[in-house]
Amino acid sequence: MTNLLSIILPVLDGMAESPLKQQLIKYFPMQAENFATIENSFTLLTSTAPDPDRLKPFFHSWSQTNNSAVTVAGLSNRMTMLIHKNMPVADEPHLFRSVANLNRIVDEDLAVVGKVLHSDLFYAMATNICGDDEWLSRKYLDESAKAFKAWKDRNSLRDKDLLIGLLTTLVHEIYTHGEVEFILPKFTNWLNAEFDLSATDTKNTLAWISVHCGPTEKNHFFYAVSSIMHYIKAMDVNLEDYDLEQIVADYLSKKALVMETISSRLSSVDSLAEAV
Repeated sequence: MTNLLSIILPVLDGMAESPLKQQLIKYFPMQAENFATIENSFTLLTSTAPDPDRLKPFFHSWSQTNNSAVTVAGLSNRMTMLIHKNMPVADEPHLFRSVANLNRIVDEDLAVVGKVLHSDLFYAMATNICGDDEWLSRKYLDESAKAFKAWKDRNSLRDKDLLIGLLTTLVHEIYTHGEVEFILPKFTNWLNAEFDLSATDTKNTLAWISVHCGPTEKNHFFYAVSSIMHYIKAMDVNLEDYDLEQIVADYLSKKALVMETISSRLSSVDSLAEAV
């Protein structure tokens, strides 16, 4: 049976040997319960008859767990700021190599390649499914999604140790690879069964998911790995001093809480009324 871990673990197995590989392979399976919660949320969503009033809160809050291009760009900005502020850097060429790899994660998101902002693709998906773009309203933002984004942004944009931001990005990229691969067939079957869309409109609606499948997010993950490896050389730090367990646990527990909360409201009118 295909699940998130069955998609993620083969990619981790393909990593070069390093403390990152050892820890990711160890800690991701420990989050099986949170993975199952997330999987169940998408299963519930894609078995639901279209109801805009219930779908809008789902898509708004879900979007807050995915749209990270600005956060990655901000982390890159913080790294180059080390040079402008004349902070101690052991090896500047490695720092810029780290930044160069980090920036490759957001090429597609920012339409540097592909010519379409990925935020526009998500907009098209959510708007076609919800019927209009009212899903953008912040009244649909669940507190769990707000907390997830605040935690991730704090790690990347506020923590004094920039490596924490890079490690958080690493976890996000490999998780996202698993998510998009997991949901594409579910969304495809859902749209075909429940929505009156042309083949072209169905393809356009699925574009945000499909463009992230295959090598896209997998490559982003390996760019994140390379960025970390150059950064530790640039700043002369020991990767073995860092334990990924808490980042992995925080990321997946907070993500699971978001997905469990917003999917539970797909079948609860009373809860939906409270949410908005």
